[in-house]
Amino acid sequence: MNDTLVIDLETKKSFAEVGGERNIDQLGISVAGVYSYDKDSFVALEEHELPQLEDMLHKTGHVIGFNINHFDIPVLKPYVKNLGVFEKIAVTDLYEDAVNFLGHRVGLNAVSEATLGQSKSGHGLEALEWFRQGRVEEVKKYCLDDVRLTRDVYEYGKKHGHILFRSFADNKIHSVPVEWAKGYAKPSRVLLEEALVNRKRLAIEYVSSEDHDGLGFKKARLIDVYAIKGDEVEAYCHLRKSVRMFRISRILKIEPTGESYIMAQDAQAALF
Repeated sequence: MNDTLVIDLETKKSFAEVGGERNIDQLGISVAGVYSYDKDSFVALEEHELPQLEDMLHKTGHVIGFNINHFDIPVLKPYVKNLGVFEKIAVTDLYEDAVNFLGHRVGLNAVSEATLGQSKSGHGLEALEWFRQGRVEEVKKYCLDDVRLTRDVYEYGKKHGHILFRSFADNKIHSVPVEWAKGYAKPSRVLLEEALVNRKRLAIEYVSSEDHDGLGFKKARLIDVYAIKGDEVEAYCHLRKSVRMFRISRILKIEPTGESYIMAQDAQAALF
């Protein structure tokens, strides 16, 4: 799980054809474009070749994309047999990071033109029409061009601490600060699994479903992970001095404390 992938997808249908964004999983994939950092290579996969992409996902710990959280991953999920793979992959979404700072949407072309001096080679509706006309090689080229632009914008942001875009409001170039040089945070499930294997104590921030003690919904806890069961982690809670179950989806933050712990079976095994 050491590879980093840059991913972009082209679809077989438009939102208008499937009844809007609520049916995003029905768009279908015509071409998936992927860049592998480990192999330093690009590959364009057609729909029947998508099992190769799932194999690649199982070998990566980080994916990069432009609006990948709200578009590419939901479109891809119907093609993935083991959806748990997404719980173990950190995601850097260039679009999401820009929008969270700006408060409004921004397109890849506006970013790549200002940041790199390079434009997209087309747009999504053109690629959709090319696919319908059987011009799959043109769809592949367009898709991989977007992958390359996404990768290069990401690398620019890592190096300079910001990316640029041209605003439609005033036609001026503005900057967006980014923190990609700091690396990426591992998903909660990966951190919990590592803590269990290495017997390392964790400090977590957790949002409970109810405020049982009147101290608020957000809790800070020190835990020793005993088991991971689906979306729950069984752990010894040092505040409550007992074993508790925590929903992984409700854990906001995880930090290793540097302390180790011993489970009962560890002590028993040491006797033999």
